Amino acid sequence: MKRIPIMAALLVGMALITGCWDAQNVEKINYISAIGLDYEKPNYVVYAQLLEFSAIAKQESPESRGGTKTWVGKGIGESLNLAMNDLYNTAQQRMVWSHVTTIFIGEKALKQWPGGYVDALTRFREIRLTPWVFATKQPITEIMNAPAFFNLSPRDTISHSPAANYMQHSWILPIQYMTFLGDYNEPARTVILPILSINPDQWEKSEKPDPKLTWDGAFIMSGKKIKGALKHEDLKGLRWVIGNTVRSPLKVQENGKLLGVVSLEDPLVHIDVKQASGRPQYHLRISLQGNVVELFGDTPEKELVAAAKKMMENEIRFTYEKGIAIHADVLQLQYALYLQHYKDWKRMSEDQLALDKSSLDGIDIQLKLLHSGMLKEKK
Repeated sequence: MKRIPIMAALLVGMALITGCWDAQNVEKINYISAIGLDYEKPNYVVYAQLLEFSAIAKQESPESRGGTKTWVGKGIGESLNLAMNDLYNTAQQRMVWSHVTTIFIGEKALKQWPGGYVDALTRFREIRLTPWVFATKQPITEIMNAPAFFNLSPRDTISHSPAANYMQHSWILPIQYMTFLGDYNEPARTVILPILSINPDQWEKSEKPDPKLTWDGAFIMSGKKIKGALKHEDLKGLRWVIGNTVRSPLKVQENGKLLGVVSLEDPLVHIDVKQASGRPQYHLRISLQGNVVELFGDTPEKELVAAAKKMMENEIRFTYEKGIAIHADVLQLQYALYLQHYKDWKRMSEDQLALDKSSLDGIDIQLKLLHSGMLKEKK
């Protein structure tokens, strides 16, 4: 008899439980995977990339789907938030922005930066500060619609997953939105914002051109202004002065003769500031290691290392001079002055801080080749 009140209490309690009354099925939500920012005077423009949900999930046979479907929407408004709200007019279902992994910035929007973009994105709690950020000179819709290999999702391209590509071929460091904002606002810091474009003919699919996304240089920003854009080749010396380089090839030449190819990694860089109380000069000390991946002739290791060090110094100076040609400090030399001698940096005029060829006083490189693959090299 005692069980009857207990059972009655349980039934009443179960009746009062509401359950997940606000739960929604994932197939009834539009997940935004990437956003694009642009400007068409006098309006802000935002692009939203939607991916077929089944394309994001891992499947054993992506070819059987006949190609991943991508939708790109365009919203226009007097502010960025109004442009985002403009997309809701045709959204059909609820749109969720918390899954954005990439932000594309058009050249016109970059010239307006921050111009309302940062305020709207930062205040909107659904968008995190972790997405990758790329600039582009091409229409953002073309970048968003660029296909991946094997009919996979665009999440398997360098626009959404640049780190994997960078680990194999370190050239221009991809940056996240929080790093971009930090570098943009940090005094004496230079922003290296990667540019994405489309290479229409490097790959073919069934004997037909299959366009793919490619790195295409970077926009250079400092003092909260755009200094200009440098080509991919112009930035070849940058990889030797940042500690993030994982693996990057160096073509070793001497007197126009190709000696071999080495793969270099893990540079340790220190910038010495000289004459900090007057017009500053900078001295680079770089230590890194690498492997021989290709060798032509019987070049001794000592000669190969010496030629490689000379090539690296030439590339660093080449990139440095490309930077000062647009009045930009791509090697972050002034930032070293800012960190090491803040009082001197604070009182110096722009003319004193300005860089020229003589500002880069010297470059010392220590290179150690760890192995030469399956073949021995001549000592």
